[in-house]
Amino acid sequence: MRAPGFTTVAVITLALGIGATTAIFSVVHGVLMKPLPYRDPGRLANIWVDLGVGNQSLPAVSPGDFRDYQQRSQLFESFAAGTGAQVIGATGALGGGNETETERVDVTPVTANFLSLLGVDPMLGRHFLSEEEAIGGPQVVILSYDLWQRRYGADRSIVGRRIVLDGVGHTVVGVMPDAFNLLLPAEAFLVTDAQIWKPLRFDYSQAPPRNFTLFTVFGRLKPNVTFAQAQTEMDGIARQLRSEHALHESSDMRIRVIPLQHDIVKHAKPALWALLGAVGFVLLIACANVAHLLLARATARQHEMALRAALGARGVRLVRQLATESLLLALVGGVIGLGLAEGVLVVLRAMNPANLPRIAAISIDATVLAFTVGVTAVTAIVFGIVPALRAARQDLNRTLRVGSSLSPTTLQLKLRNVLVVAEVALALVLLIGAGLLMRSFVRLLQVKPGFEHERVLTFRVALPRAIRPTPEARRAFVDDLEHGLRGLAGVTSVGFTSQLPLTGSGALQPYAYDEETARNWESETSDRRNVSPDYFRAMGTRLLSGRVFDAHDSDARARIVIDETLAAKVWPGQPAVGKRLQLAPAGSPGNLYSEVIGVVEHMRILELTHDVRPQIWTPTLGVAGTFYTVVRTDGDPASLAPAVRTLMAEIDRNAAIDRLLPMSSYVADGLGQARLSLALMTAFGGVALVLAVVGIYGVISYSVSQRTREIGIRMALGARPRRVRNAIVIQGLRLIVPSLCLGAAAAWILSHFIGGLLFETEATDPLTFAATVALLLVVALAGCYLPARRATTVSPLVALKTD
Repeated sequence: MRAPGFTTVAVITLALGIGATTAIFSVVHGVLMKPLPYRDPGRLANIWVDLGVGNQSLPAVSPGDFRDYQQRSQLFESFAAGTGAQVIGATGALGGGNETETERVDVTPVTANFLSLLGVDPMLGRHFLSEEEAIGGPQVVILSYDLWQRRYGADRSIVGRRIVLDGVGHTVVGVMPDAFNLLLPAEAFLVTDAQIWKPLRFDYSQAPPRNFTLFTVFGRLKPNVTFAQAQTEMDGIARQLRSEHALHESSDMRIRVIPLQHDIVKHAKPALWALLGAVGFVLLIACANVAHLLLARATARQHEMALRAALGARGVRLVRQLATESLLLALVGGVIGLGLAEGVLVVLRAMNPANLPRIAAISIDATVLAFTVGVTAVTAIVFGIVPALRAARQDLNRTLRVGSSLSPTTLQLKLRNVLVVAEVALALVLLIGAGLLMRSFVRLLQVKPGFEHERVLTFRVALPRAIRPTPEARRAFVDDLEHGLRGLAGVTSVGFTSQLPLTGSGALQPYAYDEETARNWESETSDRRNVSPDYFRAMGTRLLSGRVFDAHDSDARARIVIDETLAAKVWPGQPAVGKRLQLAPAGSPGNLYSEVIGVVEHMRILELTHDVRPQIWTPTLGVAGTFYTVVRTDGDPASLAPAVRTLMAEIDRNAAIDRLLPMSSYVADGLGQARLSLALMTAFGGVALVLAVVGIYGVISYSVSQRTREIGIRMALGARPRRVRNAIVIQGLRLIVPSLCLGAAAAWILSHFIGGLLFETEATDPLTFAATVALLLVVALAGCYLPARRATTVSPLVALKTD
């Protein structure tokens, strides 16, 4: 309290360091370290299937293989599967009958043991029964907690009530607990966290070929079984399946057993560890800064400490007193930092980055509090121990004799200089990391995704087959919808597709173009989408050659449109239009070959940062139960949303829509992880820069104050102010230059750890290194120049009178 300026600066510095570290640790703990919210989650596995080198590698299993896993495995307690609603013909249209409002909800069909395998029981009601999986069995559902709260007013009598789903009555048999969410790896495109769960009814006697991977499969290992043992067993089952099924033999099928927790967080792990390392640097800089402040304060208090020692205080007593002061500073800084950390988490939850899994698990819990206490204690020791030990070892006679004019020792000056060098070097490492991410983000913004996402409105339609059972009835609905949308003000084109870009993986289409690829079926695979004739125009995708579909293209095997990547791969240097591509294996019924009628530019339909697979576009066959609509406008697409909802209600109240969003929102989500990493790294770099410059300013300013008499004598003897300023700035450069060299070398080594976060940017990009070094040099020189300029404005008469 007697030194409020010192205390305020020290506490704020520590609060920034501890707060940032606590916030990032809470994210790392919640996402990477906290166990999954299931029973004994360490025994849960996700099953991946690899169909040949360089081809499909996904958590997707054929129904026949799933049955074989259940029958042949001895090391798994059980297997359970889920699939997409479209596999069983569900559209998710909830409402109709006695329910006046129809809405589109996410429906996930799962095996009866799915929820019990995870170890989660319904809050109300019961699990599915095995007989409810049978074809023609009773229509039953389990509701999510959110849907139960929102649509049914948390009515506890909901169990046993009938609701209308896809035009058919279903009995509610359970409600899931509030905390339950189905956590999945990003590649699990079939299954989603659902609002309604249904029994997975599948006729295994009519199972499709073994390369139709329709299920996402989870397994629970038996107690004391390791994942290595389980992998060995599944390798043996894979060998059996390859010997029994020609499709598996030709694709060299492999099965992988992946721990579920690892599978969920694997993409977020590199970024989070990099951010935790970066925030650790911020904490070190904060500690160095406060240690520098305490060293300066210890110099000013040497006479006080010597007097205490002369009056009988032992060295241990002095160390204890100064350590207590340091701990008090750290404690106050830690409390404020904890508040800052909670504020950061509030902002992070509001941002809800799409690529950050388990965001609901991020909180400041007992583990995070223990971490904060530990960091606070260690911080107090790091920045407080050296000044305390120096105070206990001082020369009493010299200190008491010299009194208040006592100057810092050479060792103290060297220690301060070392701290400043470390601060500047660490700040440079963080700034270079931020610069690399910024350069990467700029490159990402310049990516051409293959479509024009501005002024495009999209939505998903659920059209119950029970209401419109025939293709003609569904086609009539689509025609009415297209006609109505084209009549809305500002609409320029309307298209339909089976799946939008950047909404997950879709159907995979094997293809062959010569004898070898035909013989090794599935050695070549593409992404396939069904689209309407005007889809490419609505999306703003360029036609490079040929034509797109028209109303006469109704057979998906007759004519296709391909992307430029596939054209260049199969027919390099040749026109692709008019060529034929094989889209079905030998022996399949119907025509095996399709004619290429057009080539369009490649779309980045899975993610913005990578070109994954070539693309094949087929004409819409009738209408599926669920499809996406794309509406291009000449104005703000969001302004059309009310009119679209009204139009849907007029055409058919039993149809439901959801995801009524501008296409730009999907693109923004695709940039989410890059934007989050950039924002946090830039914030850390900015804090580090400020702290480093404050450290430089403090050292030079203190040095100038110690040399006030000397400078006064020089000025009185005729020294020019400019020359004095230059001498002081050069003194600062002797600290800055080694700092920059050390920091650049460390950044050169450490930058490779964030290489996986960069897009089209080298981890050792020389332009970024040079620009960042120049920026820090300029800012640091400013920190040196201000004390130098102030020193030369002091009157020589005043300077000569000091002490």
